[in-house]
Amino acid sequence: MKCNQCNYDDTKVIESRDVADGQAIRRRRMCAHCGYRFTTYERLERPQLVIIKNNGTRELFNRSKLLAGLYRACEKTPVTSLQLERVVNDIEQELYACGEAEVK
Repeated sequence: MKCNQCNYDDTKVIESRDVADGQAIRRRRMCAHCGYRFTTYERLERPQLVIIKNNGTRELFNRSKLLAGLYRACEKTPVTSLQLERVVNDIEQELYACGEAEVK
């Protein structure tokens, strides 16, 4: 993993933990060259899902777009980031559990 600051190739994992109910791993890393610390996430790569929108257009499922929309919708509510992450994880799991390549 390259450092975000100096692009040095050697980084050291400081801490690892499961997030999103075991669906991802969060790793804290530190650059061996400049000492910069940063976070990376590892997720299982799954086949691409295609979402069929109400107007009939098709679009690839974008987890970050869904999360950004929920953040916007809940910005003046007491809903936490962790709760929104869980909602997105649940939605994503349901989409993959249906076993279809295209979902309405």
